[in-house]
Amino acid sequence: MKSTMLQYEGSVEEAVDRLLQLGVFKSKADIFRVGAMELAAKYGVVKTKEEIIEERMHKDAEPALRKLKTGRAKLHRIEDI
Repeated sequence: MKSTMLQYEGSVEEAVDRLLQLGVFKSKADIFRVGAMELAAKYGVVKTKEEIIEERMHKDAEPALRKLKTGRAKLHRIEDI
């Protein structure tokens, strides 16, 4: 784990204080962590939440799709059920 000391003022200070007052975040560290991750996602350094969800959905569906392709499973129309 790394540690960094930050100095900030003005509008950044106001934003941080307001986010804490509203209870959006529990600590200043949380605010800056989330901000760093949002920027990393924006600039393609890390995967976005949507990309992670898409990968998990595909991974979960893969075995079922394999069964369908090999004929070991069959889809039924909702009207027939």
